Amino acid sequence: MKKIFLYTMLACMAVSFGSCSDDPMDATEKHVYGENENPYLRTDASATIAYTAEFRKGHVEAKTIRLSDYAETIQTKLGMTVDELMSALESGNAVFYNINPSLGQWNKTAPTKGSTGWYYDNNGLICDQSSEVASVELDKANKALVIDVPENSAAGLSISANVGFAINNGKDYDDYVRFSFTIMVTDPSLIMANVTIPEGDYNTYSVKYADYEHAITTCLGMTVKELNDAVSNTENDIALYMVNADDSWNTTASYNTDAGVIGFWCTKDGTIQNWGSGCLYFVQAVDGSLNIGRYERIASGTTGKVHCVLASKKDPSKYVEFIVNITFA
Repeated sequence: MKKIFLYTMLACMAVSFGSCSDDPMDATEKHVYGENENPYLRTDASATIAYTAEFRKGHVEAKTIRLSDYAETIQTKLGMTVDELMSALESGNAVFYNINPSLGQWNKTAPTKGSTGWYYDNNGLICDQSSEVASVELDKANKALVIDVPENSAAGLSISANVGFAINNGKDYDDYVRFSFTIMVTDPSLIMANVTIPEGDYNTYSVKYADYEHAITTCLGMTVKELNDAVSNTENDIALYMVNADDSWNTTASYNTDAGVIGFWCTKDGTIQNWGSGCLYFVQAVDGSLNIGRYERIASGTTGKVHCVLASKKDPSKYVEFIVNITFA
């Protein structure tokens, strides 16, 4: 009789312990998450889209990630087109939330930026605008995610932010697409040089692009050869802008050196003007180099500074900056 009682107790204990697991994958039926619960994040590397948003200190422009670029992943993982996803968000059949990868769960914190976005602090945690170092927002009208940082952001910022779209089936968010963002602010790679312009009217000194290949590749996203090709025609994507005293770029001036050449005549303080009295130097972006040349009758020993950028017209966050101190022989 004692043996029968003991076996019965052991069997009951086994059943009891076997039903105590908190792991949703261990349960006979998966846990149905309530309105105020953060569902667990089912691991699916193929549903994760990694994107690095690098901003350049002093010249910040929001980054736009168009969902149409990831339409195939959205179709595969959510079973719908981008347009259908936008409609599903409106009807409640899909959701858009933050994801906390360290806890392995979704984060249903209400938006802190508008109705579809969040601000993040230095630790990558959701915050209000007063503590923000970055933000991510869904632009429904343009079907895009927009990443931004404040205009005065300091170099060295680096945080992670994760957001995702999921099918709202009333039980879990197992069918999803996740965007894993690395958001950083970097200091522009300055090309700095001290050069001597050879004596003789209109003689030049060439700052060769090949000597600064790393900066060009890193900041413009192109090879030296591609830059050479880009500056061969004023209609191409690369533009030359002189930098004003307040560090803003003069993006409205027309090139005024040789016809069809990217270049400017400038005064001693870097103001653009047409060739004539008051000019000190000219600067031209040509195949192979940034050429800096002298105006006529410039006295030996005269000094100046050339401050300019070569930048993409389509994406001004891609640029290289030149600060060249010049002495006339």
